[in-house]
Amino acid sequence: MNMEHITTGEQAPKRKRGRPKKDDILKYRYMIRLTDKENERFLSMFQQSGQKSKSKFIADCVLNHRLKVIEVNKSAIDFVIQLTQFFAQFRVIKNNYNQLFVALIRNSGEDKARFMMKILDKSTLEFIQTMKDFEKMATKLREQISDF
Repeated sequence: MNMEHITTGEQAPKRKRGRPKKDDILKYRYMIRLTDKENERFLSMFQQSGQKSKSKFIADCVLNHRLKVIEVNKSAIDFVIQLTQFFAQFRVIKNNYNQLFVALIRNSGEDKARFMMKILDKSTLEFIQTMKDFEKMATKLREQISDF
């Protein structure tokens, strides 16, 4: 037995036991949960890959394949929904306008009805222009949302 360290007062040299230390230790762990269908799809993809470890397969999929990140702008979608509701209101106003014109023709004749409607002519044209502006804005927003 080698006991030289006892007489000199040093500590005994440590014996190397067990597995050798790794240079790059895998110390971070992430967890995912899958439904039954997703799990079946995952297992079939794992078998097709030929990998021996599921964790290496997942890491390879996440780190080496390009992921598509979609950013949803909730406020823009809400704005488009509100514009769509405006279009419904515009149709209702247009319908009411037509019903008013028909009622005026029935009750006072076509010439009087046209004269009365000339009073509303300027506001009607402004209304139509506003509606067209809203349609342009909605179209632009839909294009921007679909580009994401």
